[in-house]
Amino acid sequence: MLIPGIIPDKEPLLRVGIILPEDKQNALSLEISDLHSTSILINNSQTVPVFGKEIEISVKKSGIELKGLKGVGAVSNLKFIQNNDSGYILAEPVIAGRGFHWAKQISVKMPYTLEINVVDNSLLLVNELPLEFYLACVATSEMSAECPEAFIEAQTIVARSWMLANVEQKHVSLGFDVCNDDCCQRYQGINNLTSQSKAGAMNTLGQVLMYGGKICDARYSKSCGGVMEKFENLWEDTPLPYMQNIPDAKEIIDIDLTKEQEMKKWVNSMPSTFCSPHYIPESQLKKYLGNVDEEGKYFRWTIKTSQQELVENINKKLKLNLKAVFSLIPMKRAGSGRMLELEIKYIDSNNNPQSVIIEKDYEVRRILHKGFLFSSAIIIEEIKSEGSDYPDEFIFKGAGWGHGAGLCQIGALGMALNGYKTDKIVYHYYPGSKLKKIY
Repeated sequence: MLIPGIIPDKEPLLRVGIILPEDKQNALSLEISDLHSTSILINNSQTVPVFGKEIEISVKKSGIELKGLKGVGAVSNLKFIQNNDSGYILAEPVIAGRGFHWAKQISVKMPYTLEINVVDNSLLLVNELPLEFYLACVATSEMSAECPEAFIEAQTIVARSWMLANVEQKHVSLGFDVCNDDCCQRYQGINNLTSQSKAGAMNTLGQVLMYGGKICDARYSKSCGGVMEKFENLWEDTPLPYMQNIPDAKEIIDIDLTKEQEMKKWVNSMPSTFCSPHYIPESQLKKYLGNVDEEGKYFRWTIKTSQQELVENINKKLKLNLKAVFSLIPMKRAGSGRMLELEIKYIDSNNNPQSVIIEKDYEVRRILHKGFLFSSAIIIEEIKSEGSDYPDEFIFKGAGWGHGAGLCQIGALGMALNGYKTDKIVYHYYPGSKLKKIY
């Protein structure tokens, strides 16, 4: 596993969580592509031969039960070792979009080493592989192979930097470096591996973004909506100088999105930013997106929710006893227009007026939508019928998809499609940083 604060001088191995205990999955189908180059280690000690390509795995009280391995009963753990990078093991089902409204089940082809254990009566599947091979897979899992070379290279540098900065360590207690999904970085094995993504890793081999002698914690999102967000407004309070409130544009845009009136004008307009339809028409966007992304509008969008839906979602996620929502009031905005504080005024089940303050972009997105709101850079319209005491419907008009900090994937795509080179793209999104080859 990666060690925090250590800058490697050679390519490391990476451990990627594919199926997590939180998925509550207790059955899995595997298909081995190359029997001759694959060996299986059970219970960390016994190597067994592979006779058939298909193996069914299930979690029972006795341990991990297997169908397809002759003479093998229940085991406590399994390790599949593939001796070359051309073979793979196909696993299904695997969740993609974990915790988001676009979640779906997919099959994933994985190279190198697979480890299977049981944690909390559920499967834990980990894929161990070299970092550069992983990055080649990530580049065209996050976005498609149709993207220009400069975008793929920029995405690879950013993904490598974030991975090696190794700041969050969300999953260290489970024994792996990163998970396979939007929580960390989107990795779908070799499903989307292409010559373009391999070239992106090779052409940028070992290159990271540095600032102040450290590898940049290079976060990124699908669309900033026109203005990038500061690190400290989304995560820890310590500012990162290379993540600033900067318009995602060629020219300076003079606007203050912390002010409500300017935010309303911004969301109801179509400014010429790199992530806007001025640089990449939305009718063409689908071919550049990842295969689990939804087709739709990313720069400006509208979602409606009924009073009942909103009440049910708030009660479920905040464990409150709302009867009805009177109003949703933005109290404080960040520089990209994303919510830092939102007041919810409501009446409880005893008809008493109450209010609660929701803080931070993530919580606003989680609480206002039954899946997950695309962005908290929203303006809110309340539709009230005549004679009603509270709104019947709430309309969210938003800008961007995701947290908006660091590289804006659609903005970087817009830059690449319009002739910007790799270094110009990464320096735009991480001002003050410098590229460095560390191995």
